[in-house]
Amino acid sequence: MVKVVTVLKYKLKILFSDKSFLIAMTAIPLFLTLITGYALKFEKHNEIPVAICDVDNTDYSQMIINGISKIKGFKIFLTDETTAIKLVKDYKVECAFIIKEGFKDNIISGYIRGIIEQVAHPSSVSQEVIKEIIGGEVARIMLNVSAADWVVNEYIRLNELSLNDTKKKERIWNEAWQYTDSLWEPEPPMKLEFKEVHEGSVYTVENQKDSFHVSSISSSAFGMLIAFIMFLIMFNSSWLVDEKENGTLKRIISGPGAITALFVGNILSLLLIGIVQIILFAAISGLVFGVDIFIKPVNIAILFIYLLCVIGISLFISSLLKTRLQLQVGAPLFSIITGFLGGCFWNYANTGGIIKTISLFTPQGLALDLFSMYSQQVSGKVLPATIGAMLSSVPAIALLALASVMTLLSYFSIKGLRY
Repeated sequence: MVKVVTVLKYKLKILFSDKSFLIAMTAIPLFLTLITGYALKFEKHNEIPVAICDVDNTDYSQMIINGISKIKGFKIFLTDETTAIKLVKDYKVECAFIIKEGFKDNIISGYIRGIIEQVAHPSSVSQEVIKEIIGGEVARIMLNVSAADWVVNEYIRLNELSLNDTKKKERIWNEAWQYTDSLWEPEPPMKLEFKEVHEGSVYTVENQKDSFHVSSISSSAFGMLIAFIMFLIMFNSSWLVDEKENGTLKRIISGPGAITALFVGNILSLLLIGIVQIILFAAISGLVFGVDIFIKPVNIAILFIYLLCVIGISLFISSLLKTRLQLQVGAPLFSIITGFLGGCFWNYANTGGIIKTISLFTPQGLALDLFSMYSQQVSGKVLPATIGAMLSSVPAIALLALASVMTLLSYFSIKGLRY
């Protein structure tokens, strides 16, 4: 144990003595954190900016604004017509809606053509959806008016109301309008329910508002993190190539028990380096952006398993290479290729077929597959069961098996240098 601690201190001392390398290894994840943190912050709120200009300024137009404001996922900017159009041109809002003057009068009279003007950029991807939602709010008011008119006409037909009794007519009309409008609360008479299928299970989107949902942005952020871990660990395995190249390794392992102490000490140093970078990445994301997907227990378990696998792979590759130059060329090439194939730079979570199959032949793809399956936010009662299910899944077993096999192969490869 004393030998292992000695090797660990020695390796950490060498690492921290290289100031330029240390700065680079700190600056890169911070830069990635800034990028992914802003992306994840946008995803967390998931708001579509919409500008609304109320020229009519009546209770009916205010109902439209209030109805849109209650819908989650929209960020409303109330402004004048000129500013609304400028926001669209500057890509600061998805689209703008201008409620024309006479909106209420036209609704009551039944003339609805051109009562709301929509301004959107050609590149807008959600303008039609937003238009349908606002159209639904307009339809609500129109149905209220139609129902109130029908009730008044029925009273007149039954001789319960005189055409000249304006006050009673207005009172009945308002009562009918209010009653019809109350039927829309707390839920409208008819609605659409969206369901999503994940790994053979069906989830109702509306019922999953408070759940952590793994989307393309969060998967890409997680992918960038594991891609960087691969790159970092591969370069920090250069000690094996250096000591093998200058003959130091043969002299060190000639002593009794030295090979095991050297091997375990270096594995612990690589594990510590990886953990430090993960903590740094997670801390900046959580403290600055309020995003905590990297510090959940399930994600920690996934990252730990992946880290063990990467250490085993890096040691095995380093044991095969003969010079540091080969490692400097091979490490980034291997990290980038496996990162692309594994889906680190785009989301493979919801894809299938040959693309998904190819990604599962890389450690990054296996880790991302675990992330997409088990990274939902879970309560403390089901957390142990979730981690247990994750550890017994095929991707987790594959990562652990790969870590064990690669580590053993590299160990026996180094041990063979004694003879």
